[in-house]
Amino acid sequence: MNILFLDQFATPGGGQRSLFELMPHVRTRGWNARVALPGEGIFSGMLRAAGFPVDFIPCRAYTPARKTALDIVHFGGDLRRTCQAISALVAAHRTDLLYVNGPRLLPAAAWIARRHSIPLIYHCHHRLQQAVAIRLAAEALRWAHASVIACCRFAGSPLQSFVPESRSHVIYNGVPSPSWRRRPRDPVQAWNIGVVGRVEPEKGQLEFIEAARILSSESGNCRFLVAGAPLFSGPEYMEKVRAAARGLPVQFLGWQENVGSIFGQLDLLVVPSADIDSTPRVIVEALSGGIPVVAFPSGGIPEIIEDRNTGFLTKTRSAASLAAAIRTVLTMGWRPLREVAQRGRAAWERKYTLERFQEAVGDVIAAASSCPTLLNRSAATTAISAETRKTAP
Repeated sequence: MNILFLDQFATPGGGQRSLFELMPHVRTRGWNARVALPGEGIFSGMLRAAGFPVDFIPCRAYTPARKTALDIVHFGGDLRRTCQAISALVAAHRTDLLYVNGPRLLPAAAWIARRHSIPLIYHCHHRLQQAVAIRLAAEALRWAHASVIACCRFAGSPLQSFVPESRSHVIYNGVPSPSWRRRPRDPVQAWNIGVVGRVEPEKGQLEFIEAARILSSESGNCRFLVAGAPLFSGPEYMEKVRAAARGLPVQFLGWQENVGSIFGQLDLLVVPSADIDSTPRVIVEALSGGIPVVAFPSGGIPEIIEDRNTGFLTKTRSAASLAAAIRTVLTMGWRPLREVAQRGRAAWERKYTLERFQEAVGDVIAAASSCPTLLNRSAATTAISAETRKTAP
C-alpha cells in the first residue's frame, strides 16, 4: 500500500515528531510512505535522513491560533492550487491512502480522496476553536467518509458528532524509552525547575517567569530554565519573556535538538499551557524519565496527569497558583515526591509508550484501507494481506 502523509509545517513541533516516529512502523508493516510538506525545513531534513521521500505542496503560513478574515480569504484562494498539487502526487505515486497530519490541508485532501476513491485519515493534534474551522473540517470529513485520530478527547470533541464512532479514535501520543538519565537529586543543591518547548503565548512562559519571581522572593534555592524558541510565530513574545526575567535566576537555553540533555538536569518540569493546548509531548517525555510535572489543568492535560497521583495540577491558570503548586512540591519531602514520579513512570509504561502509539495508529490505517466501501481494490488487497500476516500463528 502506498500512503501519502500530508503535513502543514516544515518545522518539527509535537505533531510532526509524532508523525516522524510513526514512519518506521509504517515501513515495518510493509507499506510505502511519502510525506508532502509546504517547503524545506528541519522536518524535511529529518525525514530524508531516515530514508523517506519528501515532496512539496503549496501551504502558506497563517496567523497562529485564531485566524483573521484575511487568512480565510487567502485559504480560499490557495485551495485550488493545493488540490492540484495533492492530486498530482496521488496520481504520480499511485497513492492508496491519504493521511493528513493537520487541519489546513484537510479540505483539499478530502476533495482528492473522494475524487480518487481512496480512504482518508485525519490526525487531530489540536482542538479547533473557531466555528468556521470546525464546520469546514466537519464537512470535509463527511465528504470523504474519513477516519479521525485525536490525540486526546479534548482535541477531538468538536468533531465527535460529525464522525461515526467506528471511525473515531482517541490515541494518546507515545514517546520512546528515554535515552537520557536523570541526575540524582542532591538535597543541598538548588532545584532545577524548567519549562521546555516552543516559546509561544499558548505555552505560558510568561506565567512561568511570574511564578519564578514569586518563588525567588521567598527562597534562593531555585534555578529556573527556559528551553525552546519561537517556531510558528515571530520573536515578540520571546522578547517579552526575556524582559520579564531580568534580575531573576533564569537561564535561557534556546532550541535543543537533544531534549534529553535538558531533561537530564531537571528536578521539576513545569507546563503552564493555555486552555487551548491538548496533550503536550513534554509531559509524556517527563513521565517516561521519572521527572515530576507541575501543570495547568488546561485542555487535555487532566487526561494524562492525575493530580497528586502521577503529577501535580494547579488550582487555576495563574502565576500565583503555579507558584503555590511548585511550592507544594518543594516542601513535600523527597520520598513522597519520588513516589509520585514512580507512578507517573508506571502510567507511561501502561499508556504512552511509542510502541503502543505506533500499533494503535497502524491498526487504524489498516482498518481504513480495508473498509468494504473502498473502491481502490489495490489498497484493500494490500491491507487485508497485511492483517493476515499480522494474525497468522
